[in-house]
Amino acid sequence: MDKYWIIGSSSGIGKSLAKKLDNKGYKLILSSRNESKLHELNSLLNNDHEVLPLDLSNKDQCLSISRKVVESNPDSLNIIFMSAAYSPDDYSDYENIINVNIMGFMHILNVARSFMIKSTNKSKLVICSSLVAYKGLPYSQPYSMTKAALYNLASSLHIELKNKIDVKVITPGFVKTPLTDKNKFPMPFIISSNKAADIIERGIFSKKFEISFPLPMHITMKFLQILPNTLSNFICALLKKSTDSNQ
Repeated sequence: MDKYWIIGSSSGIGKSLAKKLDNKGYKLILSSRNESKLHELNSLLNNDHEVLPLDLSNKDQCLSISRKVVESNPDSLNIIFMSAAYSPDDYSDYENIINVNIMGFMHILNVARSFMIKSTNKSKLVICSSLVAYKGLPYSQPYSMTKAALYNLASSLHIELKNKIDVKVITPGFVKTPLTDKNKFPMPFIISSNKAADIIERGIFSKKFEISFPLPMHITMKFLQILPNTLSNFICALLKKSTDSNQ
């Protein structure tokens, strides 16, 4: 049975996805910064899984944990990167957001990439971006910047490593999680983390590259992306004005 390393599994979508994969009998490696929540999750699952606390803002820890995972999984390694830092009311937190959302993953990829290419069984690399990668929105930077970077990275790797690693990208809209609980503005088409995990689980085992949901939000963001910038920026400015007036 394949093993999945879920980075960012202590809460939100990552936690729900861990439960889904555990129910299917897959072996898991559970990682996040919060060790106590990881052990709490592991105790609730049907099977006992490996718990590896990981601080993505710590480069040395990312490298050492990645080497440990690679060395203990000689046949194949499937990585699902769900972690995200988000501070909508604290613009000064940009360094931590960039370290957690991008740099930590790059440190892991630096160690795991060559192993995953050469692994006996074809590995999966699933990267969680966001629909904000399609269009920069007010009040979402620097978070949206990092998600756009992850989308670009996943797209590049998917092309470069085709037939070597099954690379996929997740682009969620609003999902009810501790992260989105920080928002003080309306979140259209918001869905539960359990429903999001259902969609992601099906997508992981499909042939498609992008796992995007919910459909109405995907269509909205794709529409804004393909419009001329003058028009899409005007629409977003109207949405910002409406949001500001309701706060």
